[in-house]
Amino acid sequence: MSKNNNVYAVILAGGSGTRFWPLSRESRPKQYLNIVGDETLFQKSISRVKGRIDPKNILVVSSSSQKKLLFEQAAQFKIPKENFLLEPVARNTAPAICWAAARINKIDPNAVMAVFPSDHLITEQKRFLDVLDKAVELANDDHLVTLGITPTRPETGYGYLKTSKVKLNGKTVLKVNFKEKPTSALAKKYVKDKSYFWNSGMFIWKSAVILDEFKAHLPSVYNKIVNSCTQAKINAIYKDITSISIDYGILEKSRKVVAVEAKNIGWSDLGSWESLIDVLQKNNKSNLIKGEVIGIDCENSLIMGHNKPIAVIGLDNIIVVDTPDALLVCKKHMSQRVREVVATLKSKKSRAV
Repeated sequence: MSKNNNVYAVILAGGSGTRFWPLSRESRPKQYLNIVGDETLFQKSISRVKGRIDPKNILVVSSSSQKKLLFEQAAQFKIPKENFLLEPVARNTAPAICWAAARINKIDPNAVMAVFPSDHLITEQKRFLDVLDKAVELANDDHLVTLGITPTRPETGYGYLKTSKVKLNGKTVLKVNFKEKPTSALAKKYVKDKSYFWNSGMFIWKSAVILDEFKAHLPSVYNKIVNSCTQAKINAIYKDITSISIDYGILEKSRKVVAVEAKNIGWSDLGSWESLIDVLQKNNKSNLIKGEVIGIDCENSLIMGHNKPIAVIGLDNIIVVDTPDALLVCKKHMSQRVREVVATLKSKKSRAV
């Protein structure tokens, strides 16, 4: 599929990236960092879709506190300034998506919108675009499409999609039941069952169809936002809007959800330092090292220095991240708990967040 004036992209760029502390901070969250390659994760998320979607059809939803950073990093893509929707306060994904859908629907009531987080990594571009084309085709049949990732390990940090093949309008589609983040035992069962997929958080649907679902399942959010979708009006009412995810608010209640398997697209949500190691590591014994690091007898570890030598001896499955004002040292498998460190620092009103 070539560029389609009927298809829009919505990049959700307001996350805080707490699990990548101390590199990720409130002033520069994970998605605005050059973690993998020359582009930031946010820039990669735009580059990924620009071959299919015109810049005038790309919307970005983010925090008003990140406005300067946002405009600096997006400048090269020539996205119109009115396409940046700046939330005065964070209200999770449902209100952000509703606002973007309302804006798009005013421009084109027949539009298809593809929603992407700004902090994911996808390494297989052509395969990703092929999956997007298939999802757009299903969205044009009024389905709510979610991209499912084939599980490669018994992951307890993701939600899952339980799928079943059904015939709808002459087409075979994967109907979806959403499953909460599982226990370790359940995750081991899921990974062996080919009907289960990870919930990627990437969605494709018509703006009009998702707005109808908001009207049915989250009427308070729908009424506030659809009647106030300019930036000035949103600034006035957004704090009073319910904070809720699109999964809980809409998708778990809707009967229109289907999945497309996003097979072999090289996806990672980069949700922790451990996931970065999994993506970049050449083999199980190799280390990831950045900066002036002296490593002796170390295996399977990540060591990131900053403007001074760091010497490490005998590390195995350890993460060390040094910054000018904070140092993280943790076991690799416990890196999801870095968010607990950030919560503690916030409670102490530390400047290191």
